[in-house]
Amino acid sequence: MKNSLFSKLTAVLVALSLVFLVGIPAFAAPDADVMTDCKGNCDQCPSLVIPGIFQSEVFMYDENGEIAVNADGEQYSGPFYLESTAEILEIALSKALVPLIMSLVLQRDVADLLATNLGDGIGEIIMKNIKCDENGKVIKDVRATKYNTSVAYLSDHDREHILDAVPLQKYIDIAGADHLYFFSFFSLGNMIDTVEELYDYIQLIKKQTGHDKINIVPISQGGSLANLLLQMYKDKGRDISEDINRIVYVVPAKNGSSIVGEILEYGLIDDDEALYNYMIPRLMGYSWSSYLINFAIRLFPKEVLNSVLDSAVDGLINGGLKNSTLIWGLCPQENYPGAAEKYLSDESMKEIKRQTDIFYKAQCNADQNILDAIDSGVKVFDICGYNYSLYALVDCWDDVNADGVIQLESTSMGAVSYGVDVELPEGYVTEDPNCTNPDHNHIDPHNIVDARAGLLPDHTFYFYNQNHERTGGNDVVMQLAVELLTNEEFEDVYSYPDRFPQFNTARDTKHIINDVNRAKAMDKSSLDPVVAEEFETAIAQLEAVLANTVVDAEALEVAKLNFYVARAHAEGTEYEPEQEEYPILTKIMKTANDLVYKYYGPRGWFDIMI
Repeated sequence: MKNSLFSKLTAVLVALSLVFLVGIPAFAAPDADVMTDCKGNCDQCPSLVIPGIFQSEVFMYDENGEIAVNADGEQYSGPFYLESTAEILEIALSKALVPLIMSLVLQRDVADLLATNLGDGIGEIIMKNIKCDENGKVIKDVRATKYNTSVAYLSDHDREHILDAVPLQKYIDIAGADHLYFFSFFSLGNMIDTVEELYDYIQLIKKQTGHDKINIVPISQGGSLANLLLQMYKDKGRDISEDINRIVYVVPAKNGSSIVGEILEYGLIDDDEALYNYMIPRLMGYSWSSYLINFAIRLFPKEVLNSVLDSAVDGLINGGLKNSTLIWGLCPQENYPGAAEKYLSDESMKEIKRQTDIFYKAQCNADQNILDAIDSGVKVFDICGYNYSLYALVDCWDDVNADGVIQLESTSMGAVSYGVDVELPEGYVTEDPNCTNPDHNHIDPHNIVDARAGLLPDHTFYFYNQNHERTGGNDVVMQLAVELLTNEEFEDVYSYPDRFPQFNTARDTKHIINDVNRAKAMDKSSLDPVVAEEFETAIAQLEAVLANTVVDAEALEVAKLNFYVARAHAEGTEYEPEQEEYPILTKIMKTANDLVYKYYGPRGWFDIMI
């Protein structure tokens, strides 16, 4: 996932991680017959990744079929394909400048002009090039890059994009690049069209590879697509086991995201402390500038600020986001009736409502469809993160256990937890356990999660303190997924507890592994023997820790420090640990922010002064 503030804000608001359709041709046969060398005769099933929100490469095209450029001649950049900076400023100033000045001077929003104009402006700026029509079809020519072959036959660029989004090189090492496929789609497009395309793609993979069945890997938003896919097999009168061997869910939005559902049904957070203390700093990584923004928003009275924020959200939704049925796929089933009444009750939304009702049915049937798939012979596994609160954008942000973007109830398919770092109450008993074997202990080591309540207690793996957006950087998660995809003897959480226990811990090693590989390739012949030995020892120590798939966070930090110190010595420098930018300033700003809230609460500067 990208780390910029803008990508975090937009990804969270449209959900999600926190994962391209009309105008996109259906999957066509490749120019030549593309078959694997095994032609279906090997013991490895091909695997298809169904990625998360904004993990597909997507472009906007002009009337000539070329990638479109804005007024400055710059290629439009996804996922929102915004106009040039000058055009954005023109829209913003024309709509909001006068109401903004009036609100600052008068300390009130005269006739709701600021909220209304700002909401309209945000909707126009962000949704202009990506909105869908009344049928849920993307109006402009927005297309995902389509991969009609396996990774083995793609360009270096396409292969690098896929493996950067989903680091599955170990899968390629075992099964071969000709067994790995990637389904790309526009995350704000049409759910039904996308899943029909996904269904056809599965048939194409079987034809190309000669295999009778494939594995699918629904990731994040891909989990919502999987809901409709399983329902589609039933509606077509087909048994999914005819095509699917294994399903390995990875942090799936199986029941959407509470961030999306709560925003659609109720709007942004109303809690004053979260708004003035947590929301912006959390989104911006608790930087000094995030606390500066907290001070800046106090230029407006609380009522004006809340009104503006609500209007900004409504501007996005009414500006076109409500016509995206894929976004509705991220709405939890408990939020859907209220949200649909709020945004889809108008006659003009009749067709969108018809389509979202189809998904809602699939979402409500998801548990039973998964169990039916298992009964027919499909092996289903789930990997999820927990103990990381939701972004502080909705009222339930600190009431549920989550991975930052998706609540645990959704990613775990029903596990029970009462919040981040909140232990299960004394005397707690699972109400409806899905595992009644007294020899199976499905309570996590921190006494925070009861996995017995999940749909698949013997087939769901949990990673403590795992951030949704950094799941791809956790090499153990990726290794676990690969093992589940390539090893038919991997049956459940008890198959390899010494290597892959049901409850594990988060780690982010993407950059570390790259650094180790570069270090191993270095020419060390000219180094001082003592320095060379120190370097080799540090590399070996770090590799040993990385090889341990039962995560020891403390041991990893020690090995990392030793490695980077030794590498610096080998390069003739001294190791300088990466430091937070302006840490003293950040601490001062945070302290000042906390004190202002403690003594003055959710009040604007004008109210405080008088």
